[in-house]
Amino acid sequence: MGNLAYGLVVGLGCVVWGAGCGGGPLTTKVVDAPQGSSTAYGAPHDPMYSFEAEPELDQLRLHLYRSAHCDLIPTDVVARRTETWNGDHLVSSVDQGPVQIAKPATAEVPCDQGYARDVEVTLVVGNATHSLGTTDAHGYVGVNLSAELREKLFGAGIPPNAMVRVRGPKGQPAQEVGMLSLASLRDYETATMRMVEELNALLAKGADLSSPDIQKTYELYEKLRALAWYDPRVKAASARFWELFFARKQVESTQNLTRNLKALDAAKDLLKGAGVGAIPLFMQVAISSQAYDPRALDWASSELLTAIRAKPQLCSSFDWTQMQTYGFLPATQVAVQYLRFAQGDSFYGPIAGRCSFITRG
Repeated sequence: MGNLAYGLVVGLGCVVWGAGCGGGPLTTKVVDAPQGSSTAYGAPHDPMYSFEAEPELDQLRLHLYRSAHCDLIPTDVVARRTETWNGDHLVSSVDQGPVQIAKPATAEVPCDQGYARDVEVTLVVGNATHSLGTTDAHGYVGVNLSAELREKLFGAGIPPNAMVRVRGPKGQPAQEVGMLSLASLRDYETATMRMVEELNALLAKGADLSSPDIQKTYELYEKLRALAWYDPRVKAASARFWELFFARKQVESTQNLTRNLKALDAAKDLLKGAGVGAIPLFMQVAISSQAYDPRALDWASSELLTAIRAKPQLCSSFDWTQMQTYGFLPATQVAVQYLRFAQGDSFYGPIAGRCSFITRG
């Protein structure tokens, strides 16, 4: 019994004092094995706002977007493990998994693009300030243009431009985000009506459009898309345009589909290399917000249509899985991935007679 007790005491001494049993005291060290590098974004700061004017018949509507700046932080990725040693003897090794080690920021980049929700918007015309209201969940604010408001905004002697002022939520200070051309809004109705009538007359010809007619149709549609996308008259012409050129209605082709989020992830990756100015802001926001946006769908369709008209040999054999071999610009690749998200992988299914029509002119 006494010998057993003595053995227990010696064993405990090896564990507690670590001396004379394994060659030295217990030590711990962290070992990092390099695995690569990556880039991370810091927290958004310095929020900013921008807007697009989307006038309609008898209504002034603005679409507000938000963005910010983020630090660009390079990081090293390592496989970390913790080792325990007793002198020169390795007692244990515990893997901690991959760990990112941040380095000092190297630059600032735009980030956190989204719809400017719940911000107050005012219009400053000369010395007068007109409240337009608070934006909705998609960043929209608008007012009906009564006769009195028309006179205040577009009447004789009114300055040609107005300042758009935004006050963000949570007591943020007001920001002046840009000038709105009142002069161009005065001419909006006349120009829009003239081009809509001309486009509708061409679309009424249907499959009998000549090559010069098709080219003119493209030109008119692109101008109206830039000038008055949300005008109801332009929406109606747009529906007829895509039904004629892609042989189906865009709205119907987006119904009863599960959104392809993998395609949207691919579009997000492409955005990083496309350049800030290559993709319209509304498109960037639709992608980052995982939102189905009819305007984004229209832009994507137009990008693909333009690319195919430039390379008509692709029309009958286009396959999005082979897109990397086509030499498409990054903007066109983003467009294709958004079409996959909105309409499914079969968005460019075989349609008899389409190519002879699309590539004509």
